[in-house]
Order: sequence, then C-alpha cells, then structure tokens
Amino acid sequence: MRAEKFFWPQVKVLWHQLKLGVPIGLSVFFEVSSFTLMAIFIARIGTIDVAAHQIVGNITATMYQIPLSLAIAVSVLVSQCLGAGYKDKAYEITIRTLKVAVTIALVGVTLLYIFRSQIVGLYTLDVPVKTLATSLLIFGIIYHVTDACQTVSGFALRGYRVTFAPMLIYGILLWAVGLGGGYWAGFHGEAIGGPYGAAGFWGATAIGLVLAGLCLAAMAVWVARTRMLEDRASAHKATA
Repeated sequence: MRAEKFFWPQVKVLWHQLKLGVPIGLSVFFEVSSFTLMAIFIARIGTIDVAAHQIVGNITATMYQIPLSLAIAVSVLVSQCLGAGYKDKAYEITIRTLKVAVTIALVGVTLLYIFRSQIVGLYTLDVPVKTLATSLLIFGIIYHVTDACQTVSGFALRGYRVTFAPMLIYGILLWAVGLGGGYWAGFHGEAIGGPYGAAGFWGATAIGLVLAGLCLAAMAVWVARTRMLEDRASAHKATA
C-alpha cells in the first residue's frame, strides 16, 4: 500500500521523545562509564590492584543482574498501568518491586559476605590478589542493597516520564562523588591518611551508590504516591 502523501517529521513529537531519551542515555552513560574509567585509573596502580578490581567488578555485576531484571519489568508494568489510568496500581507495583529487590539483595549480600573468600577463590589462587579482592568485595556488599534500590527506582521513574532529575543524581553522585572522590582518595587523599589505591576508588563508589539509591528510592516513592493521590483527588471531584 502506498502512502497518500509525504509526511515530514513532527518536531514537537521528536523533541518530546528527546527530552525523555537523552537523560536516560546520559544516566546509563554516567553509570557505565564510572566503572569503566575506574578500571582504567586503577590500572595505573599495579597488576594486583587491577586484577582484584576486575574480580570484584565481575562478582558485583553478576549480582546486579537480578535487580536490573526487576527494574526492566517494573518500568513496563508502571507504564502499562499509567497508560490504562491505574495510578494506584502503578504505585503498588513500584513499592512491591522495591521490597522484593531489597529482600533479594539482602539475602544475596548475606551469602556473599559469609562465602566471600570461597567465591573469590574461584577466580584466583594468587594470595595477594585474593586478599585484596576479598577486602574490596566488602564495598560491593555495602552498596548492593541501595544499588538495587536505585536501579528499580530509576526504571520506575522512567515509567512516570521522570528522567531529568535522575540524570542529575547519577551525574553528581556517580561521577563527582564516586569517580572524582575515588580518584582523589585513590591517588591522593593525604588529608584522610591516603592514598588508598583501589580501596579509595571502591570506597568512594560505594558512597556514591548508597546516596544515589537513597535519593532515587525516595523520589520514586514520592512521585508514585503523588500521582496516585492526584488521581484520587480528580476522581473525587468528578463524582462530587
């Protein structure tokens, strides 16, 4: 079937999509690049540090797949509920998914803490690398629960079409606090007894992810609750 006429791109529609898509893309960029650049910087310290970093990064990235899967699901469900006009259900889904993600994360970090030496031993038999990796893994254990929160919350907010504020949070906390603070603590940090090498990078990253998780979880709950209450208020006015 041939089109009856040629349609030019609709600038307003494209701009609306870009306002949503560009912040999402930058959020992903901040998150991924912070770990990528951290590996590049740690490579300057030495082979033991970079080997331990890669081990811990692989373990934490594997654990991250569970909250990431839940986050993808919640973004779809929230979008569907909002499109159907069920804002109360969107709120319920957001809260339930956060609870499930936190519960699974708590179980995961508990097991990881108990068996951290054995798990690292599956990657290497080199004693210095294993010792450093085991100590660095503590930082991953510290931030994993809030990392699960920020992942689920960030994707839920995408369903609510809230993307700009999360982008700012990722940029400030993952780049400025996590990467920037890690560079300072890893290579300098004399004021706090440094430099701390790879531990400085992972410590700053843990701080950034903990703060990001708390901020995004609070924002997601607030946005979901606000939209639900606004919808109830509109329904009450319509029936009054």
